[in-house]
Amino acid sequence: MNDEKNYLTLTHFLSKSLFLGIGLSKILITAKESTIFSLILGTILGSIFLYFIIKVKTNNKIISFIILYILFIVNLAEFVNLITSIYLIDMNRFIIIIPLLILILYFNTKSVSVHLKVSKIILIINIFLFIIGYIILLPNIDLLNYLPLYNVSFKKIIFCSLEFALYSSIPNIVYTNLNYKIKNKKIIINYLISCLFIIFIFLIVQGILGIELINIFKYPEYVVFKRINLLNFIQNIENILSFFWLNTSIIYLSITSKIMYDISYKVFNRKYIYPIFLVLSLFVISNYLFDSLEFLLLLYNYLWIILLCVLILFFFTNIIVKKNNN
Repeated sequence: MNDEKNYLTLTHFLSKSLFLGIGLSKILITAKESTIFSLILGTILGSIFLYFIIKVKTNNKIISFIILYILFIVNLAEFVNLITSIYLIDMNRFIIIIPLLILILYFNTKSVSVHLKVSKIILIINIFLFIIGYIILLPNIDLLNYLPLYNVSFKKIIFCSLEFALYSSIPNIVYTNLNYKIKNKKIIINYLISCLFIIFIFLIVQGILGIELINIFKYPEYVVFKRINLLNFIQNIENILSFFWLNTSIIYLSITSKIMYDISYKVFNRKYIYPIFLVLSLFVISNYLFDSLEFLLLLYNYLWIILLCVLILFFFTNIIVKKNNN
């Protein structure tokens, strides 16, 4: 039972990982005051995606590795972009990645259960800090920022609901590569709880800043954290909160890398193949992609297409393999 609970804690990190710097602001800017409709429809659509994802038995290890690596790079790009935008503006991207890479490769040598125990501890801390932070922020909400409720086309609402569904459900492909049986119903329930948590963050950010200010700021959630002032003596808490915000990305990168490491070992039966591949590939990508504004803009605007292609690839390859086996 405890193992199952530990596995289910991953749902929080998996579902929220792609909202770091991309998902939240992009959906709010597109759907505007009608965002709430997109979030509700997106949660329903995402739960449908997730239901079919976890029903699939992953058979092709190479395709699984490619899918996980794509999601890994996307999440790492978000992580690095956030760090360079807020903390280390002029530092080389690969130098920023090195400490994270060392941590990830260290965790790769540990069992999945170690990852799960760490994620459970961080989840508890995350929830505690975010609840306190957002309760403090509630008085700053202006209800007029939610009006008018329906001020964009139905097409945009549907498009944003698709984006929300893809951002929140696709990272849960990780579950199909874990050698542990979890009831699908429990995964979906935890996904819905995670989505409610994400929706709450959306509504807080929208209620405090409003759509016009969200258009201005690159990381509106971080800006909202700056409003926290507890009893006039606890200030500048946004750095502590954003630290645990980044942990969501770190947990996702860590567990994804661990699965890729295990797949690589099964395929090549060599422990050093994956670490060498990861270091070299990240060196090239950080210098030629992460430093490119065009790449980041493409990622920002077309991430939903990348995720949709990942979803199609995931279903197509596993269905083909299953038919061939039969």
